[in-house]
Amino acid sequence: MSSYSEPRIVPLDMLDTDYAKMAAGEPIPDDKKQRLSQDSYDFGRMGKHIARYRYGNLDQQGQDDILCTLGTTAGLFTLADTEAMNDRLRQTGRFYLTPGERQQVINWLADELGVDLQGS
Repeated sequence: MSSYSEPRIVPLDMLDTDYAKMAAGEPIPDDKKQRLSQDSYDFGRMGKHIARYRYGNLDQQGQDDILCTLGTTAGLFTLADTEAMNDRLRQTGRFYLTPGERQQVINWLADELGVDLQGS
């Protein structure tokens, strides 16, 4: 009996160019990287998250998940914020950020990394 199984093919609703942009990641300007502690951030990973946000054709929950990941990486959320997010998830059965939490991450990206998600 073989443990090999056929790969599952999942259709993607995106352009090849969007996939290429997501794979490459969003470039973060060097001057912005130097302002922040190089050891604290994986700029390559952050760039991939940002590109996925821009080009991944995500619903609000998918976008919020990426913003939460970026906000957590940047240290923007307190333990109380995280607990509130988890409570909302338990109560509603879906993950989401409040408009204020979204804006906090979007502002940080614009101010600290020079990435404008509002214009995307």
